[in-house]
Amino acid sequence: MATLSSSARALIISEAKAKFGPNFSDALLSIYIDAYIDSGNDGTEAGNVMRQSTAYADAFPGNLNPDGISVKFSESEYLQIVDSYKRKVESLGVNAELIITNDRIETLIENVVSPQEFGERVQSIYQNVLTALPEVKEYYQLNFGQELTDAEIIASAIDPNISQQLASGAIDAASVVSQNIVRGQIGGLAAAEGVSLSLTQAESLRQQGLTAQTARQSFRQAGEIQSLAEQQGRTSDVVDIVGGLSGDPDEQKRIQRILGQQAGLSSAQAGAVRSQTGQYTGLEEI
Repeated sequence: MATLSSSARALIISEAKAKFGPNFSDALLSIYIDAYIDSGNDGTEAGNVMRQSTAYADAFPGNLNPDGISVKFSESEYLQIVDSYKRKVESLGVNAELIITNDRIETLIENVVSPQEFGERVQSIYQNVLTALPEVKEYYQLNFGQELTDAEIIASAIDPNISQQLASGAIDAASVVSQNIVRGQIGGLAAAEGVSLSLTQAESLRQQGLTAQTARQSFRQAGEIQSLAEQQGRTSDVVDIVGGLSGDPDEQKRIQRILGQQAGLSSAQAGAVRSQTGQYTGLEEI
């Protein structure tokens, strides 16, 4: 295979992204570039080779037509359609990643289901479930000893497998809720503790493992740690501290130093001996 200069490779990548979309994966780009060179710089042939690869089937399930060459949608259109499917589910307060799996995407794409049609189907299920929420909740409580949230019931109605996974513990309740809602919950609970979060900060904390169930206590605890830091002459941000409580290793070290210094101070004070004049002795500066 001929060696490709960096500038020539960059040009091919630029042309491929213009043709297939700016978010085209590196794996597919690599297949396209190799096929482009092998075919004597034939972009059409390179595209055909790339679309017949396993990597393409994984990235764009259901898009290849039975002829094995042509596609139902351009790659840019495909990604927009899948994104629309997910937004239809997210609008119900349900985590779209649980519903819009590769298998479901493949079925929807193969049957050329438009986002509008999919949205109408989901909305129909949603409306039917809304009218029966109390009865469904009572059923799960009586038969499974579970108190399901509205989001869990709606998700289970859209995909019965989710109901089974909830019952078996394969997925937990928190994973069913839309991540947009989780971000909002984190932001709201932070505000209740006097902390203002941007959407980016809320998402970062969510990715670090913060949930609506742990957010209030985490922000409260972070405020207490920040007060200790200020007493020690340290500067520390509440949001960073919450990140440490949620698992950020660098911030965890800072928290340990703050708490360690406070423990040292408390230990020194507890061990101090009062002299007969009423003064403390034996205190050491930390």
